[in-house]
Amino acid sequence: MTRLGFLFCVGALCLGLVACDQQTPMGTSHTSAPPNPAGPTRPAATADEITWGNYLAAQGKLYGKDVGMHPYIYVIPAEDNVGADTRRQNETDSVVHSIGPILMPGGMLILGGPNAKQTTTFIVGLSKQLKADALKGIVVLVVSETSEQTTVSTTLKPSGATMRFVAM
Repeated sequence: MTRLGFLFCVGALCLGLVACDQQTPMGTSHTSAPPNPAGPTRPAATADEITWGNYLAAQGKLYGKDVGMHPYIYVIPAEDNVGADTRRQNETDSVVHSIGPILMPGGMLILGGPNAKQTTTFIVGLSKQLKADALKGIVVLVVSETSEQTTVSTTLKPSGATMRFVAM
């Protein structure tokens, strides 16, 4: 046996022993936190949009396990300025024009943001642009304050959406 062949065999043996010692699947850590029964932790109101988007996505994974399609997540801006107003209008247009070609029955729409009042105002404005039963068969998950639940549910009822509300 040549020296190179010997080194190859020793290396293969070491890899085999290391692989046998794996107690968790590859790519996962050996320590894991216990699952959070209350759901994901709400980010700070000043957190960036990516953090809020990740929070809404985690809520969607938790409360949308029965939805087979990719969820559409809209983080509603909390600010009250021209830029935020324009963005909310663009998001409203996006939702309205996505129904049918992109957002179909069996899909999920997730709405939320740092300011519960702005989220409710967004939903009220959105519902005024929707036709009756436009969201029929679509799960709409609203992540907001409990105090907004009645208003949001009443507002979305004519749209035919399957309404789910999660308190932040």
